[in-house]
Amino acid sequence: MTAAQTRAIVVAALLSGVAVVFLALGTDHNDAKDVWAVLAPTVGWTFIGTGLYAWRRRPDSRVGALMVLQGFAWYLSGLSLANSALPYTFGQIFGGLWGGVFLQLVLSFPSGRLRPGLDRVLVWAGYLIFTVASVPAMLFAGPDELGCDDCPANLLLIRHDPDLANAGLALQAALYAVLFVIVLVRLALRWRRTPTLERLQLTPVYFCGLLAFLLVTAAQSGAGDAAWWAAFAATALLPFAFLAGLLRSHVAVLVEELRASRARLVEASDTERRRLERDLHDGAQARLVALAMLLGHAQGRARDEPEAVPALLDEAMSELRTSLAELRELARGIHPAMLTERGLGPALNDLAARVPVPVTLATEGDQRLPGPVAIAAYFAVSEALANVAKYAQATEATVTVRRSNGRVIVDVADDGIGGADPSYGSGLRGLADRVGALDGTLSVDSPPGAGTRLHIELPCTTR
Repeated sequence: MTAAQTRAIVVAALLSGVAVVFLALGTDHNDAKDVWAVLAPTVGWTFIGTGLYAWRRRPDSRVGALMVLQGFAWYLSGLSLANSALPYTFGQIFGGLWGGVFLQLVLSFPSGRLRPGLDRVLVWAGYLIFTVASVPAMLFAGPDELGCDDCPANLLLIRHDPDLANAGLALQAALYAVLFVIVLVRLALRWRRTPTLERLQLTPVYFCGLLAFLLVTAAQSGAGDAAWWAAFAATALLPFAFLAGLLRSHVAVLVEELRASRARLVEASDTERRRLERDLHDGAQARLVALAMLLGHAQGRARDEPEAVPALLDEAMSELRTSLAELRELARGIHPAMLTERGLGPALNDLAARVPVPVTLATEGDQRLPGPVAIAAYFAVSEALANVAKYAQATEATVTVRRSNGRVIVDVADDGIGGADPSYGSGLRGLADRVGALDGTLSVDSPPGAGTRLHIELPCTTR
């Protein structure tokens, strides 16, 4: 949603609210003018305001848009306060449109998208029951049956017949009750089948929504003005219930992401252990076994062929040097000693020197970073440069590390083919988990054909 659209919605909401205030203050058939002048616009503005906020925070969910629509639908009910027959009659029929939007909100929460089947049938039934279901009664209802002796003329009246009017009103109340029971059972079953964590987001919405629905149903069945006022009060709380549900939904998503991150860390740890075991077995261990065999062979030939021993010892020394080099390389992959001994800058210089692509490195000063931050920054650059060497087809890369406003900022960029996707590959996912564990952020900008830029920010207290 653009800024211009937001401004248009805000202006429309303000004008609609002000119009309802004038209708409430000028009505001749409602004694609670002042209450309506405050309550009616406030409920609509609350729905629209919280809807815009939810729309901005959760653009993937349609709940925010539906809440905005709910606010404007609520204003339609204010037409029933009009002193003229046409808007009054229109308000009597379509003033209940907000009930249909409300039902759609509850049944589609938290995505805002209705499931195929029964949910869609219930919502369509709600729109019809809350609006045109009043038409049969209005065809025969006079002021007395509508509960308003001072109201304008009912333009749908074709013949005054109290019995038929009351039958129509009873039918509408029965439809309200049947719909409420079906929705209650539907939501109760869904709530029971929902995992415990997801119930956090559903509970406030379902509770407040069903309470408002129950009160409207009771009021429609003839429970009196008290039931209508209670229904309106419950309706006024609905925006906050939806907002609380959305915020809890965000918390639930974060918890699920944390669980997934922990699972990936465990999997990465197991994979790394298996890799180390394989590297030790196939590399250093095999060479040390060969070294032991060479030394044993040299020992056996020392008596009979002493002139062959120097050559065997030279070969053994060569195996030993190769084994030590492999162990040093393996240890560097686990934790580079230079990082601990000399800091991040020299460790990155050593890392860049071993990359087959020319790397330009820029670091700010020699200030040492806290251990976890330095390690995360080092392995972020290591993973990024490994990807540059393997996949980027780049001719050069740049690495920049700087501190700003209590954060360490790491940028790794190349001029390769781009198209990197952080959702694929365990390397970037593992890196994102490592950065996230320090409350840092990671972003990847990699348009096809335009290179890749990895941007990382890590919190870092001054030392």
